[in-house]
Amino acid sequence: MISNQENDLVEAVIAEAARLQDFLKSLDAQTWTIDSSSEGWTIEDVIAHLANNIDGWNRNIIRAIAGFAGPPEGQAFLPPRERASHPTGPAARESRQQSGPQILNEFIAGHERLRKILETLGDEDWDKPCFHRRGVLTTKAFIGLQVQELALHGWDVRWGLDNEAELSEESLPILINLLPRWVESAFMPGLDLPTPVRFRFAVSGPIEAREDLIVDGDSYKSETSDTEDSDATFFCNTGNYILLMFGRLQVERAVAEGRLTVEGSMERAKDFNSWFKGF
Repeated sequence: MISNQENDLVEAVIAEAARLQDFLKSLDAQTWTIDSSSEGWTIEDVIAHLANNIDGWNRNIIRAIAGFAGPPEGQAFLPPRERASHPTGPAARESRQQSGPQILNEFIAGHERLRKILETLGDEDWDKPCFHRRGVLTTKAFIGLQVQELALHGWDVRWGLDNEAELSEESLPILINLLPRWVESAFMPGLDLPTPVRFRFAVSGPIEAREDLIVDGDSYKSETSDTEDSDATFFCNTGNYILLMFGRLQVERAVAEGRLTVEGSMERAKDFNSWFKGF
């Protein structure tokens, strides 16, 4: 029998997939072509990305359970700081034979296969090493990244139709625990911007946080907020904190929309989007 924490993780994956499926089923063919929050990606592009990748996720979990954590044939680990690319835009759409409704069917079928795999996991499977292109993870951590994929990309497509879209409250505890790994991969060192700079985050809830990120140009560090003055302080709720850290919110627009409040230098606050890039 799996633990409550692991059961919560399985339920979160299933719930996020179902939430996104229900939303997509309501869309007509024309709506699938609307832009998402990801630059250059339509709603159709985002769901094609999820549908095309899910069998790779399923395969990696199955391989991990069997004791294999190395790259599958034809794949390799990404070099440090290299950003993976995904084909988007007109050329990618022309090369894709399926459109919205067909892609949705593939998305649903792939996540049904994932659900069945997750239901077979025993206590001994969760800590087994599992391949991920950015480095080997435990199977538990790898499955957590599927919540990240579904919750954030689900927000991407909903935001294309409703700029007041929010992350589900159920996903927040998992996503906030994934932030340190994401921030490390998203950091862009060596930019020609003023340093050192201290970004402070005052997160009101439902999961409260007080954190500073201090950038010196070539590196950064994270620490609990103290009495030292910050260059820019962001006030927001947990969902918008996560969206900002994962590169979904551009500071200036998020302030205008009421998602963030900034105290201190607005210029330094906007630099946050340059230092920590979403991808």
